[in-house]
Amino acid sequence: MPYEIPQNLKYKEKIAFNLTFEQMAWLGVFGTIAAIIYLKTGLPFPIKEGIALLIASIGCGFAFLNFTEHLKTFRTYKKSINKAGYFDPKMRQLVDVKKIEKDVIFLKDGSMRALLQITPLNFSMLSKNEQQAIIKAYKDFLNSMDFTVQIVARTVNLSLESYLRTLHEKAVQSKNEKLVEQFESFREFLNQFIEQNAVKDRLFYLVIPNSQENGIFLFKSQQKTEQSLKELDIRVKLCQQKLKKCNLLTKHLNSEELTSLMASFFHGFIEAQNEYFFPTTMLKKFEKQNPIRKWIDLNGSEQTIQNAGVTA
Repeated sequence: MPYEIPQNLKYKEKIAFNLTFEQMAWLGVFGTIAAIIYLKTGLPFPIKEGIALLIASIGCGFAFLNFTEHLKTFRTYKKSINKAGYFDPKMRQLVDVKKIEKDVIFLKDGSMRALLQITPLNFSMLSKNEQQAIIKAYKDFLNSMDFTVQIVARTVNLSLESYLRTLHEKAVQSKNEKLVEQFESFREFLNQFIEQNAVKDRLFYLVIPNSQENGIFLFKSQQKTEQSLKELDIRVKLCQQKLKKCNLLTKHLNSEELTSLMASFFHGFIEAQNEYFFPTTMLKKFEKQNPIRKWIDLNGSEQTIQNAGVTA
């Protein structure tokens, strides 16, 4: 029966005592240094013994504990970016997103992604016949695709502000003071319960890539870009049609929602009616609405500053 041979196998020839040449070299170098310090130096016995054991231990670490790879990893970590702020230019190196426009995410390698937000259903509450029908429709959805997709599930803090706001408006419209008081008590209880019990919510997304040609993404010219965008739009509509048969509601995220969603991975966010609010986009909107601000310095004189533009 044929089988595939793994490609990541590594074999090193054993020279003597079940040791490779590299292991023998490390033991020889550090063992020689340890022996010289122990036998040839005039240091007090406890000191030279401790130094010799330390050097011998380092040699064993290089020979048996793969210290070389650990040092390379540590060096790479120190040279790489491990901390960056919202507006730090280094942040661009951590994110593969080149731009977001036309309701599509353009990556630095030239590929494109469209995102569908999926509203889940309570599968356990359905009857057996309904469950079987949804399972069959989902199988049909998977079998109908000739391209790969990615399913992303996010766990976020539960926010019921939009739902409570709607209830509050109805309570106010009833012009019943007791009903409004009951609603305020209910809202306070609900918010406290969510906060104290750390109630979470889950968001589901379907990531759809653009087409490939011989493993190379189409993003070399304006004409091919437009062609790839059309093919991506066809894929999005196909997925929406198939998921609709599974009784799943879908929404194709637009450019503004995609921008907010990408940035929300770096910071917590609040979702209200499929709109995402987080520091970066709120700051940009504030600067557009308030381009000029006044402030008082320590000397008590009034100063006027012009906000600089900010790019996400």
